[in-house]
Amino acid sequence: MNQRLDRLDGLAPMLRQPALELIQRCQRKLGRTLLVVSGWRSVNEQMLNYQKGRVFIRETGEWEIADKTLVVTNSKPGLSAHNVITRAGAPAAMALDVIPLLPNGQPEWEVDPDFWDALYEKVAWKVGLDPLGDAIGSYLAGDWGHFEEPAWKLKLDGLNLLLPVAGVTSGESRMASRV
Repeated sequence: MNQRLDRLDGLAPMLRQPALELIQRCQRKLGRTLLVVSGWRSVNEQMLNYQKGRVFIRETGEWEIADKTLVVTNSKPGLSAHNVITRAGAPAAMALDVIPLLPNGQPEWEVDPDFWDALYEKVAWKVGLDPLGDAIGSYLAGDWGHFEEPAWKLKLDGLNLLLPVAGVTSGESRMASRV
């Protein structure tokens, strides 16, 4: 069964072991095999995801939500934890997305929220991954299966990493995310 573990290669080095541990513990504790849907994503790949469910308004130069059910991310291209790079430009994602596999090896896209709750409570937090993705502790709406380095934006400078939007560092990314 192909879990696409090669997609972990683009993660920041300190995130690879917790990601592998998440996958292994899910199998042991919950009896489910996980597929790595995404690790590092280019700015172009992020744009393709960001466009889903949105239309571009030429007059304002902004993307507006046209169909909320199709939206898969609220992170603009170049500002996602999936887009983080080293100063040399190598992939160093601070997030990964997973989905459980069915016994026949196919992805289970309609997953019971109880599974995610169990994965978050019994596994993710214990391996040091944040499934919440925000400071106040609410799940990322519609982003089940997303895991990231806790407080990753605050750690970019110290890890010598950045977001690819004009070399954004952690201090600058806080400002860019408000624009």
